[in-house]
Amino acid sequence: MEALVLLISLIAGLLAAVIAGAGSGMRIGGEALGLQLAAYMGSLYGVLSGAAAVVIGLAVLLVIRGVINA
Repeated sequence: MEALVLLISLIAGLLAAVIAGAGSGMRIGGEALGLQLAAYMGSLYGVLSGAAAVVIGLAVLLVIRGVINA
């Protein structure tokens, strides 16, 4: 069960990073680059930074859970 929750959390975090990256890319660079290119670039960079944040955040939560249960 714990592995399933971890996998769902990872997928949800990555999906949120893609959506947020695309939205911020369109808002910041939409006028200069065009909305479609800005969304592509934003989603790429959103995944790059968001993936690291999601993995580190889940690792910290697992460590905290292990300390509390010990």
